[in-house]
Amino acid sequence: MIFDNLPSALPFIKAGRLVPIVVAAPHRLKELPDVPTFKEVGLEPVNRMAYYGILGPKNLPKEVVDKINAAARQSLKDPATRSRIEDTGSLIVGNSPEEFAEQIKAELAIYKDVVAKQKLSLD
Repeated sequence: MIFDNLPSALPFIKAGRLVPIVVAAPHRLKELPDVPTFKEVGLEPVNRMAYYGILGPKNLPKEVVDKINAAARQSLKDPATRSRIEDTGSLIVGNSPEEFAEQIKAELAIYKDVVAKQKLSLD
């Protein structure tokens, strides 16, 4: 049994070498329509999907951030790009820099809480 990101596991699923049991996604995925989400099976806290984004150094000028974001969002309009991403089982978001920053903050808060509740520490 493994808990993996879908883009790396999907080729093995399609080849019949892995059997998907559940996915971490906001809804069932086009690539695996018969596989329920963690939320559907009663494990909503585990329903955290991996995500990708573009990050830069702290205090990067807003005009540079906006230019990079605009270029990335433009590339996500290309049907070939969209298809390539979606074929891996990934979902396309293409949000704003502010929305992405909030997403990162929310994820950090969740995992900080897990570390605190489990009393985890580095040795």
